[in-house]
Amino acid sequence: MINFSVGVILPSAGCSERFGVPIPKQYYEVLGKPLFLYALEEFNRLQWVKKIVLVVDNPEHVQGLLEESPSSKEKVSVVQGENTRHRSIRAGMQALQKNENNLKVVIVHDAARPLVPSKLVEELVVAAEEHGAAGAIRPLVSTVLQASSDGFLDHSLDRSKNVSSETPQAFQFDILSTAYSKCSDEELDTGTECLQLALNHTGVRARLIEGPPDLWKVTHKKDIYAAVGCLREKTNQVCIMSSEENETVKLLAETLESKVSTVQCVVTTADATRFTSRETFNTVVLFHLHEIDQDNQLLDFAAMLDIDHQGLIIHVIEHTNADGMQSMSVYDLHRSGRNMAKHYEKLHKGVVVIHCLTPGEDRRLAELVSSLILSDAATFSGQTLFL
Repeated sequence: MINFSVGVILPSAGCSERFGVPIPKQYYEVLGKPLFLYALEEFNRLQWVKKIVLVVDNPEHVQGLLEESPSSKEKVSVVQGENTRHRSIRAGMQALQKNENNLKVVIVHDAARPLVPSKLVEELVVAAEEHGAAGAIRPLVSTVLQASSDGFLDHSLDRSKNVSSETPQAFQFDILSTAYSKCSDEELDTGTECLQLALNHTGVRARLIEGPPDLWKVTHKKDIYAAVGCLREKTNQVCIMSSEENETVKLLAETLESKVSTVQCVVTTADATRFTSRETFNTVVLFHLHEIDQDNQLLDFAAMLDIDHQGLIIHVIEHTNADGMQSMSVYDLHRSGRNMAKHYEKLHKGVVVIHCLTPGEDRRLAELVSSLILSDAATFSGQTLFL
């Protein structure tokens, strides 16, 4: 249990180009919002984190993005980054020193690492409070070679004796402050490792803690695809609601179980009384018979919807036969879906209506709904589908 105040520095300055590879946008957007917001939101949820400093290339632009975000940003300040990692982190430390005088530990985490394991963060903070500094590590995947000045192999490192340094890293506030006050211009210009900086200038040997595989950093364009998949799995919390248990609901739950964070099935006639607003979902699938039952199935959407993460509201209308559809025009069905989409747009939710006209297509229906949930919710704006 952490009972002291912690600050966070999230450097993302220089993210418009990495290792000479230009990035099309100044800030990557993943699942409809800037990449840095994912790490920011995770730290913002930790009660013992009292201040978060975002170090960025364009503070005015980022400040505008924060104003649009539904999450509370009372803890967050935005400062101008510099042209190297150490100089940007030093700018973040200076901002913390101006605004907070009672921080015991400071965390440094790359904003380009969207996944923040809260258990690991807590372990690092506790270790830093005890030892002075702590950092996350991962086993090396590739062997590291040292090249000579003429481009030939000089030597290789023993992979079993070396590890990869990752973030988050945590430091006693005074230790990191002292390290940056003593480091040389050469260190500020060429260095990248905060743990080494603390060792060089304060003598503190950091406690190293192995973290999960999720600590990778979005560096190249291909990393965006990995980020999309991981974040969609992590942030997708799905509620499936129907008036009775059926094969499609069972198949859909089984299909999604290993692909999303949470799947909960609610039989509305039996479970409505025990369903509580403490459980929130970014995606809701509602099964109806013949037409959308607005009164009995939707419950209190304001209480059950997670508006911090994009998602879908999927209405599945099961028709016993197609005769009842003959009097409905495609235009009217489309307009109805568009109207629903506008209603839920402010809640970061897309809407899809599926008319299931063919009995016995349980597996195909489950696969269709699953594909929609795992796709980009931002692209949906009231589509009407037929199966």
